[in-house]
Amino acid sequence: MKPLLRWFKVALWVLAFLLGVWFALENAQAVPVTLMGLGLPSLSLGVWLLIFTALGTVLGMVVSLPPLLRLRRQLRAKERQLARCEKELKQLRLQPIRD
Repeated sequence: MKPLLRWFKVALWVLAFLLGVWFALENAQAVPVTLMGLGLPSLSLGVWLLIFTALGTVLGMVVSLPPLLRLRRQLRAKERQLARCEKELKQLRLQPIRD
C-alpha cells in the first residue's frame, strides 16, 4: 500500500508541476507588481504566481510550526505518563489480592 501511495504522491507532484509550466507558458506577458508601495521588477505572470505561491507555502509552514511543536511536546508527555501507568499496572497485577 505504501509504494502505491508514494507513486500517487509523485504523480500529483508531476501533474502540479506540468500544470504550472503550462500556466506559465500561457501567461508569459510581463506584469509589473507593486507590493506595499514597493515597485517590483516586471516578470511574467507565471513567475510571479510561482514566487507568491512559494512564499505563501513557506509562511503557512512557519505559522503552523509553533502549534505542531506544542502538540509534539504534549504527545511526549502523554507517552511518558502512559509508560508510568503501565509500569504501575504491571506492579499492581503482580501483587496478591487481599480481602
